[in-house]
Amino acid sequence: MNIKSFAHQVVYFCIGLLIIFFQILPLQTTPQTWSGPNVLLVFFAAIVSKRPEFTSSFLIAIIFLIEDFFLMRPPGLMSSLTVLGFFFLKRKLQNQEVNSFMFGWVSVAIFLTLILLIYYFISVLLFIPSAGIRLTLIEVIVTLALYPFFSVLIGSFYKFDAADTEKIIQR
Repeated sequence: MNIKSFAHQVVYFCIGLLIIFFQILPLQTTPQTWSGPNVLLVFFAAIVSKRPEFTSSFLIAIIFLIEDFFLMRPPGLMSSLTVLGFFFLKRKLQNQEVNSFMFGWVSVAIFLTLILLIYYFISVLLFIPSAGIRLTLIEVIVTLALYPFFSVLIGSFYKFDAADTEKIIQR
């Protein structure tokens, strides 16, 4: 692991903590009939699909375990599903020679849907209090709709190489 990879992981960890902080803020105290997106999941899915060399399974496991503790979910269930899902997503995207946006979006959609639905079904089977299937499906749809935004946002940060930066500085 070089210094650049370590710096990226520290930045991603801090952004993950910031997303968790905004998730636990009490902005609305009345129950809602709709479910918002899983922003942390879609953020890391965009990072894994755009820059897989800067993410590690340990980073993903730690940040999602912290989220499990703060959101009072079963510790380790969502983090283990996410690590497994993102591991297979990395492998699928690395084996493709040409990654178009549509292929990446469909691949991420499949894995995010599997992660969220498997989490729901395990919660139901183990009698863990969870949202209904309707809210889970709304969460999946809204999360998938948010992915292109994060994909473009993260992709825009990596347009410039170090060589391009040196050329700009020399001008």
